[in-house]
Amino acid sequence: MAQVAARADVGVGTLYHHFPDKRALLLALIDDWGDRELARGGALIEPLLDANLDMRAAITQLLASFARELQRSGGLRLVLLELGERDSDVRARLARIDQVATERLGGFLAAARARGRIRASVDSRTAAFLVIRASQAAATEVFVRRVPDPAPEEILEGLTDMICRYLLEDES
Repeated sequence: MAQVAARADVGVGTLYHHFPDKRALLLALIDDWGDRELARGGALIEPLLDANLDMRAAITQLLASFARELQRSGGLRLVLLELGERDSDVRARLARIDQVATERLGGFLAAARARGRIRASVDSRTAAFLVIRASQAAATEVFVRRVPDPAPEEILEGLTDMICRYLLEDES
């Protein structure tokens, strides 16, 4: 805690006043990180409701943006996922982040469906869950575990194509 206090340019007593131990500090950092991730994701999703946007291009851009962010800070997510396997409080915080993200994407998809931007038969809650989980799984393999083959660009292209076909193309 002394190193954290020094880096934050505060006294150790001040740090302990706000966080009784390292665990409390870690949980607060996870909450802060999650709030920032959710705000960033929400800001990226909202413009997709624009009727003038090509949905396939917009989804491609959205997934590429998420991929860039995971590439930049994916190691943190992996550390948190590993910690969540052992710590129920960390697991609960990560679940809250995923739940809020899924609800927000589900709301967006419901609005997009109501405006005719995605196919009418798509269940927005199910689609949000599947899109987020498929994206997380692919991103974790590529950007966190650094699986070299297939290339990250190919995986992103395939994921984008799969999601676009699911959301946009009529069932035949």
